Amino acid sequence: MRRSVALVLVLCLVASFAFAQGTQEQVVEQVRYGELDPMYVDKDGDMVADAPADSQQWLDPDTLVFAYAPVEDPAVYEEVFVDFQKHLEAKTGKKVRWFAVTSYATQIEAMRAGRLHVSGFAAGTVQDAVNTGGFVPMVIMGAETGMTGYKMAIIAHKDSGIKTIDDLRGKTIAFVSESSNSGYSAPRAILYDQFKMLPTKDYQVAFSGKHDNSIAGVFNGDYDAGAIADTVLQRMVAGNRVPDPAEWMTLIFESQTFPPTAWGVNYRINPDLQAKIRDAFLSYNWAGTLMKETWPENDRFITVNYEKDYAITRAIRTGSEEVAKLLGE
Repeated sequence: MRRSVALVLVLCLVASFAFAQGTQEQVVEQVRYGELDPMYVDKDGDMVADAPADSQQWLDPDTLVFAYAPVEDPAVYEEVFVDFQKHLEAKTGKKVRWFAVTSYATQIEAMRAGRLHVSGFAAGTVQDAVNTGGFVPMVIMGAETGMTGYKMAIIAHKDSGIKTIDDLRGKTIAFVSESSNSGYSAPRAILYDQFKMLPTKDYQVAFSGKHDNSIAGVFNGDYDAGAIADTVLQRMVAGNRVPDPAEWMTLIFESQTFPPTAWGVNYRINPDLQAKIRDAFLSYNWAGTLMKETWPENDRFITVNYEKDYAITRAIRTGSEEVAKLLGE
């Protein structure tokens, strides 16, 4: 009898130990580094995924897949980046293929899956690209004075009669998408924080999908107003896609300057190749290129610090999430 009891006790102890070990392993598996998805590790604390410790997981493709954020029509920008892609090929010894991205979600998923290697993510999607897609920001467009950035603007047509923020009450505002900073998070957060206006209660929202759609929609009278990135409007005017704003537009609100599109790589890219890609960005000569023509305020790529430089967009996202809580979304 005593031997049976002893055996039962031993078995219970073994089972308890095994359960404890299993629980411990589950806890280890669920460890998260800040906002990063559990599949990523950030041991250096820079808020960005580290390259895999196992070199077998590194990506070193013969062809680098390159993309630009779908803030506007991808076809418009394919030609703009041809010269830079040739420079990237020369610096890395790799072929480079253009990937026409049609949505923010597609771009992030392609990065996460390892199908997208080098890309520019719009400011509002950088946080999601880093946390979910394993994106490693390297550089932004800038000038000798540093970051140029962009501003969120709320615009209306002159014929709409809308002249102030208060005039937006009861009206429909075009937002871009839920992953956009200037086309979603910023206007939601600012309209509530500064003017105590909530979507669906004080104004209605219509999603246009892209900044240029919002701008064209306001111009054509499809929307009462639109929240957009001012740099997209500038490029549309320069490309004769809409007339000079002085002829038709009222600027209702303009924000502080936000960091622009971040350019970088998939975290799984071979570290040696990452260094070559970084050098390609920093050594590129903009003089006489379509990139300089498209972004005349910029003349170089400059290094970026995600933790520091994108703190403002992360704060805006938090403000937008507070609005969501108030609305019960």
